[in-house]
Amino acid sequence: MQIKFLFLSLLIATASLRAAPNMDHPLTICELVDIALENHPATKKAWWNANRAASALGSAKSAYYPQIDMSADIRNGVDFKFINGPDTSYTIVGANLLLSMMLYDFGQTSANVSSAKMGLLAANWQNDWTIQKVMVKVLENAYGTLHAQETYEASLSALADAAKVLETAQELNRAGLSPIADVYTTQSTYAVMHMDVIQQRAQLEIQVAKLASSLGLCATTLLTLAPFDSLPAPTCQQTEALIQLALEQRADLMAQQARVAAMAYNQKRTTAANYPTISFAGRGGANHAFQDNTEAGQYMVSLNLEVPLFTGFELMYNNRQAYADTQLTLEECAELQLDIALEVLTHSRTLQAVQEMLPDAEANLISSQKAYESTLERYKAGKEGIAEVSFSQRQLAAARVRYSEVKTRWLVSLANLAYATGTLNQDMESSCN
Repeated sequence: MQIKFLFLSLLIATASLRAAPNMDHPLTICELVDIALENHPATKKAWWNANRAASALGSAKSAYYPQIDMSADIRNGVDFKFINGPDTSYTIVGANLLLSMMLYDFGQTSANVSSAKMGLLAANWQNDWTIQKVMVKVLENAYGTLHAQETYEASLSALADAAKVLETAQELNRAGLSPIADVYTTQSTYAVMHMDVIQQRAQLEIQVAKLASSLGLCATTLLTLAPFDSLPAPTCQQTEALIQLALEQRADLMAQQARVAAMAYNQKRTTAANYPTISFAGRGGANHAFQDNTEAGQYMVSLNLEVPLFTGFELMYNNRQAYADTQLTLEECAELQLDIALEVLTHSRTLQAVQEMLPDAEANLISSQKAYESTLERYKAGKEGIAEVSFSQRQLAAARVRYSEVKTRWLVSLANLAYATGTLNQDMESSCN
């Protein structure tokens, strides 16, 4: 995870120096994911969130170091002496160097640093999860685009079949072998198929725009896709095993558990704020008076003990708030575990169902193709009516779309199950390799 985080950091930090992505060729799934990780604002937001968490950790650690300050002042004034006189005017320039350092605070600083460390760990895990969210969105839209493309091609095939049937009906009518009603029926079917082509073409353009948007590109970007290989099919596992895998691998759950630890350390910090703090302070400086050119110097060293006695109940309520934050984060973690289990079960069952449907969808497509060809030949021979031809034609068009839909659902289910179990990064790496 740290290697991926470093890679993404370098990738985003140099994004302004990189050329625009090369999209003048059909893009593979790995190229689409690379473009998305490089261009999508979500990955850049994740980087800056992690950068912010790292800065917060550095800020918390600064309490371990001495604090050095310098101050300078110039003073001009008059001392009035009403009885003894005369009045005295003075102009004095002074400079002071201040040193302070916390020595012991009963673990308050240590707890604050530990909380910041857990915050950085949570940001790193959240960054990993953001990468997977971007990846699964790209996969869903890429598979959806292929489905829209196949559906559009199926509508074109259906239109070509309708044109063939229309031409056959016209020839048979001219030969006196079929009534004019057959021509009107096939013309109506052709018009319906043509409208379907127009609609599917619009749907394809919309889906390509969705894919471009998920890549972090303008919706009007033109994309062409290469044939995709699916993700590696998961090994047969019981749902309980998949849920356990998700609880061990899900980056968002790891991030939430890190937040729980951060809240616990924050509660420890608020508790330690009720105890004394011991600090060291030192001060040294010099003054110069312009009227009599006198010089003066001073220094001070102190060991300070601060004991909070009464702060208007602020410390008590801060401790209660920190405890409530810890319990709230714990319940959010438990809620996330329940959601993960349901999500894994849902995608697992969906994948199993679609896998069982694939052979039937393929058999339906083959049978519909043969039925259409047979019915058309029988119509040419005068043994079938135009109604049977139209029915078999519609059945074939529906079978083409159905097969593409089932295949797409299978691909999307594979991606969603990998995402739900937190293994999408691993599956993508092995698929691209």
